[in-house]
Amino acid sequence: MNPPKYPEDFKGWKPLYMMHNTRYLILESPDGTKEACIHLKDNDVVGIFDKVTGEDIYDGNLSLAKKLGLKVRR
Repeated sequence: MNPPKYPEDFKGWKPLYMMHNTRYLILESPDGTKEACIHLKDNDVVGIFDKVTGEDIYDGNLSLAKKLGLKVRR
């Protein structure tokens, strides 16, 4: 699997809120089952997780996500 790209791979996802002085954007999938964190300075996808199971779907930078206090579940 290729790493997801923002904004190309997130069409239809809706913005939920900004974090840390608007450096990070939290998005929700169109079906409401997933959330993603995007670093807006370079458009890197920090992580994507399944809201129902808490499973990490993509952990581009899991240590950064934990440091930011994002919902990182195992």
